[in-house]
Amino acid sequence: MKKTSTKIATLGAAVGILAALLAMSGALTPVFAATQHPSSASSAAPVGTTTIPGLTVGQVFNITSTQGHFKVVGDKSENGTASCTVTFTVTGKFAAGYTLSMTSGSLDVNGTTYAISSGSAQTGRYAHHMVGQGNTATVGTTVGGTASGAFLMRATARGTFGGEYATMSLDLQSGTTEYAIFLVGAIQG
Repeated sequence: MKKTSTKIATLGAAVGILAALLAMSGALTPVFAATQHPSSASSAAPVGTTTIPGLTVGQVFNITSTQGHFKVVGDKSENGTASCTVTFTVTGKFAAGYTLSMTSGSLDVNGTTYAISSGSAQTGRYAHHMVGQGNTATVGTTVGGTASGAFLMRATARGTFGGEYATMSLDLQSGTTEYAIFLVGAIQG
C-alpha cells in the first residue's frame, strides 16, 4: 500500500510540474481562455507580429545623435564628445528580419569628420536591434585627399527603428587609432 501511494504522489507531482510549465509557456492559454466567462474576457488583441509596426522595403530613416562621447581604445585619458548622423534604407524584408544599407552620413570624433562612404546592417524581425559595418573617409584632414577607415556598429531602438529613439555604439578604426563611440539619437523618417 505504501509503495502504491508513493507512486501516485510522484505521478501527481510530475503532472503538477508539467501543468505549471505549460501554463508559464502559454501553451494552456487557449484552454484557459475557453473557460472564461464571456463578460470577463478582455477585448484587447494579443500582442503578436501584426501589432508591432515593422519596416518596409524602400523606407528611409535617419539616426541623428542628440548626445555622444568617444574613448580611444588603449588610452583612457583620450576621450571627448562625438556626434553622428546616419541614413539607412531598408533593402530587404525576410521572415527573420530586415537588411539595410547605410546610404550616407557622417561621424564627428575628436575634431575630425568622417564621411560614411558605404555600409550595411541587419535587424531581427521586430526591428529592435541592429548590427552592421561600414567604411568611412576623413574629410579634409590629409594632404592630397582623404584617408579611409572602417567601423562596426550596433544600435537598439526604443520600440522599433520606425520609432523615435535609439542608442548606438560604433567601433571606428582610422589609421592606427581605434575609437569606441557611444551615442544616443533620435530616429527621423
